[in-house]
Amino acid sequence: MRAIWRDVMRVSVVCRSVCVLLVAATAAGAQGAPTRTLPSDQRVCDMSMRIIAMRLVDAAGAPGAGASITVRRVRTRTMLENVEAMGGEGDYKVLEDGTLKDLRRAGEPFDVTFAKNGKTRRVRLRIGMDAGGCHVELKSGPVRVVM
Repeated sequence: MRAIWRDVMRVSVVCRSVCVLLVAATAAGAQGAPTRTLPSDQRVCDMSMRIIAMRLVDAAGAPGAGASITVRRVRTRTMLENVEAMGGEGDYKVLEDGTLKDLRRAGEPFDVTFAKNGKTRRVRLRIGMDAGGCHVELKSGPVRVVM
């Protein structure tokens, strides 16, 4: 029994010695590691995807599914592509991250036109970038449109 106990104590002492050496080496290495902060003009964006969407409803508040939607950038007078319905509940995608690389951070006007059953409804949105410049953001305008 004494022989077993003596072996256990030797292993314990060796393990403690190795642990102390590893901690000391890690601490010494970390002290010399260079550190740097990002300049204030640089940012780190997360990988989330932001979408600006609108909901079309009729006068009774029922979803306006089945409408066509066009989005025109007022500054350049160009129509945006990839504008589409999202599901069958009257929700429509207007703009998403990465669609426009030159979108002004403070925002710029976009005309959104819905057409359904011979009726049209146009609204103006102001869309820009968030404070970090990473994601699109609705600056002003309605998110719910009554046809």
